[in-house]
Amino acid sequence: MFSDSADLMVATEHLLEALDGPSDRAVSIGTFFRPGRPIAIKVCISPSFKHLKAKVPSSVDGFEVLSEVVPIPFASNF
Repeated sequence: MFSDSADLMVATEHLLEALDGPSDRAVSIGTFFRPGRPIAIKVCISPSFKHLKAKVPSSVDGFEVLSEVVPIPFASNF
């Protein structure tokens, strides 16, 4: 399992390419820290794009990938 942050960024880019989301609000990708276990990549999929869940691999570039369909929060200017 890789732990280097550069490897994690490359893995995230590969994951985005594989998902090929139609919108910048289709998915949100981050890391998931699990005590005693390697860092995983976490993919949150907007309910509007729940069909993308079928495209999420179980791992990418040696990192485990976790996914769920949830509303994607986004920042707004007040």
